[in-house]
Amino acid sequence: MKPFLCVFLPLLLAYVTALQWCVDRWNAPTEYFAHCWLVPLVGALVVWLRRKSWQTRPRATDLRGLWLLVPGLMMHFAGAALMIDSWSASSIVLTLPGAALLALGAARLRGLWPVLLLVLFAIPMPIYVEGRMAFVLKEIAVEGGSWLANLVGADIVRDGDRLLPRGIDGSLYVAEACGGLRSLLAMLTLAYCLVFFTGPPSVARRVLLLLVAAPLAVAANVARIAALCLLARGFGVPFAEGTGHTVANVVEWAALLLTMVSVDGLLARRLGKSAAAIEVPGAAVVPETTVATSLRGPAIVLWLLAGPLLWLSCYRPFSDRSGRAEQIPTSIAGYTMQPRTTEQQQDFVEHLPRYHELLGTKDFVWRRYVNSEKYAIQVVALFHDTNWKSVHPPRICIEGSDMMIVRDDLVAAPWLDQDVGGRAVASRIVAERRSNRWRYVTLSMFGTESWASGDYWDFTMHHLPRALLRQNESGYLLRVESLLYKGENVAQAEARCREFLQQLLPIARKLLR
Repeated sequence: MKPFLCVFLPLLLAYVTALQWCVDRWNAPTEYFAHCWLVPLVGALVVWLRRKSWQTRPRATDLRGLWLLVPGLMMHFAGAALMIDSWSASSIVLTLPGAALLALGAARLRGLWPVLLLVLFAIPMPIYVEGRMAFVLKEIAVEGGSWLANLVGADIVRDGDRLLPRGIDGSLYVAEACGGLRSLLAMLTLAYCLVFFTGPPSVARRVLLLLVAAPLAVAANVARIAALCLLARGFGVPFAEGTGHTVANVVEWAALLLTMVSVDGLLARRLGKSAAAIEVPGAAVVPETTVATSLRGPAIVLWLLAGPLLWLSCYRPFSDRSGRAEQIPTSIAGYTMQPRTTEQQQDFVEHLPRYHELLGTKDFVWRRYVNSEKYAIQVVALFHDTNWKSVHPPRICIEGSDMMIVRDDLVAAPWLDQDVGGRAVASRIVAERRSNRWRYVTLSMFGTESWASGDYWDFTMHHLPRALLRQNESGYLLRVESLLYKGENVAQAEARCREFLQQLLPIARKLLR
């Protein structure tokens, strides 16, 4: 119990919020990380099965664990302070092996280190990375599935995310959830479990099976999409989207599991005895009394850190104040706000609770402005108080919404008011929508009543002292975006954004007062 009480219990307390974030992502409707529920179960099972082996080995404090524990805790502290849950959760990859090595020693960890590395497959990726990967895999699935279906004579036409069988009413819609990210992550986890927890240890076998898992999962999803196209051709779109979709999913997973087990068996027979198992270097055996004494210092430090980390993690103020963003005028710089259609408004309202959850504030607007020449400007204006998690790098939302960033840099903003402190630059992003190759220019600015900058890291360092103390610091994020219309270049679209943002900034500053 001593290692648990001394090292693992304070870490568990410090990571309460990060673990809750992981569980929330495991339960997300997309089910990308549903397989993560099996990770702690598999880990616990392996530890139990190997208990006689590691319990008989001497326990000895290994201070080399601090080389992992210290940077992991620093990463967690930064994530907790800045309210970036993905940073905090990702730091578990360092802190857990570091704490285990510190408290138990290398001798006891020999043979159990793969269990510690299994945590890699239980940490969800950041939302914007998830969105980008999901879209890329969906593109591969749609393009590859339509090509394969046409190869066998299905006569399928692709229209964006839809696959249209010629001569048949209806179309197959390929959502991001069907893009293959879920099966890819699950197969990588399965491959890891197969190579480290079954069969003879072989470096070559482990590497080859892990390399096979990713393309196999992608190929299986492409084949599933092609099969659905054939079912739509033969039995109609409603059947393909209903019963056919269910059957195809079952067949895909059965085929994947059978293939992976077969490949693993083949590799185990051919390569199982070709290399030695990877082992953690041993440590000198020390008496039990020395262990307790040597753990005392790190344990005291961990318990002292647990309180502040728990407070930073759990005290997540939500910006309940609202109404400032709604006061932004409906006419700015010769542009007038364009009302949403009924369908657009319904969709926005449906996703509004999710936006509030992600941003930590209700005080934002997302508008479209149009001028007399029919040029449009998309505007996002967001205000925050104590919860400055609301402010985020602009590329996060852009990459997560079907966009590929072509250019991301800072441009001079001499048009800022002279009495505004900070750095006179704006964030400029040129992005291309993958589905139709349209290009957009985005200018963004962060600031407070008396400070402004387009550099997110400038903003972060400016607010960090107050963020650590969870003190109020009202501020804003402004983002304006324009399409590059036919025959235009980046400079022309940027000029429209600059003119609009120049007039929007003083309005936002005034609303903070």
